[in-house]
Amino acid sequence: MKTKILIVLMSFMVSASVWADEKSFNDAMVATLEQMKAAASPADFNAVANQFERIAQAEKTQWLPYYYASYASVIQSFMNKDQSKTDQILDYAERMINEAIKINGEDSENYVIQGFLYIGRIMVDPNTRGAQYSQMANASFVKAQQLNKENPRADYMLGVTLMNTPDFYGGGKKVAQPILEDAMQKFEKFVPLSPFYPVWGKDDCQKQLNMCKQ
Repeated sequence: MKTKILIVLMSFMVSASVWADEKSFNDAMVATLEQMKAAASPADFNAVANQFERIAQAEKTQWLPYYYASYASVIQSFMNKDQSKTDQILDYAERMINEAIKINGEDSENYVIQGFLYIGRIMVDPNTRGAQYSQMANASFVKAQQLNKENPRADYMLGVTLMNTPDFYGGGKKVAQPILEDAMQKFEKFVPLSPFYPVWGKDDCQKQLNMCKQ
């Protein structure tokens, strides 16, 4: 009888510990996502990325904190005015998304961010990096599409990349427009897989589509 009671108590303690860990993770994610919504400067996004990394280090089986650490760093790189530091920022973003891929390499969203950071690499020196990193970005977005055909961000980012690719390299507005139209249709139907799943991109996708139609 005492053994059965001990087993029940131990089971309850383990369950309580798991629940506490999950609540702690959820609370941290909610707070940091709110912090990211309010971010308005490179320093803000850097702080957000570092906070997501701390969450990831505490919750080693969770890929989304690494994903968001990378995403925040990519945004920081586009806001950064000192281009001598951009590659350093993107090196960090690449480390973070590689960690997310190690944990969950089958999620399409990871490859959207991978492609996104390659676009950031182009911005450092478009003349010398454009051809190489455009191909790498497109490959990442295509992989994202293959992993989840309903992921609107895969189409959106591919469309934006092609829109900003010269016509003689197979890009341009006419090429990008149908891809962005597909992305908008998918945004309308998109349902996040979890409370913290990525949802960004819809508003800017519409802006880019409007630019294609001009």
